[in-house]
Amino acid sequence: MLKQFRAKGQIIRNSHAGFLLLWTGATAIGYAVGGLISGEVARTVGGGWGLFLSFAVISAVLGLMQWLVFSTKIRGIGWFWATCLGGTLGGSFSSWASFQIAITYGDAVDLLVIYGCLRGLTTGISQWLILRRCHKFADWWIVASTVSWYVSILIGSLLMDKLGHFLILLVGTIYGVLTGSALHLILGHRRQ
Repeated sequence: MLKQFRAKGQIIRNSHAGFLLLWTGATAIGYAVGGLISGEVARTVGGGWGLFLSFAVISAVLGLMQWLVFSTKIRGIGWFWATCLGGTLGGSFSSWASFQIAITYGDAVDLLVIYGCLRGLTTGISQWLILRRCHKFADWWIVASTVSWYVSILIGSLLMDKLGHFLILLVGTIYGVLTGSALHLILGHRRQ
């Protein structure tokens, strides 16, 4: 019975729709749960250190959830660590850069573009370091991550007033669908 369950699980993870569903669910739940915990961390600790720790928490939960789905496709726990490091440093850097640009240029700059693109770029680069070892189109992951962060944050900002607490789940779901689709395309081309 256990062998049948494992075999069915492997079939689901290997199919496009199954992988996309698992990846999207893991990403949405990881982002939502990590976001709720990170919000508490930021409020409790406060200041710049609280913000940094909040990015560490959300990145760790997101990285763990994605790694649980992804561990059958790539060796080791590198994806988890890359997501933790890239998300923490990228979140902190993109928040700082957005704030500095807002002070300098004011309304002339779309802060969501800056924040979303920088966060996606830094996280994508750190995860790319893992993907590039075995997938020949891994370079596209950096673009996919950047675009996915931007689109999910942009759509989330447009629906912010209407969704309340479900906003973070929506942002995670959009990010999961976009990155899951890109990842499935990249995984289809192994490096020779």
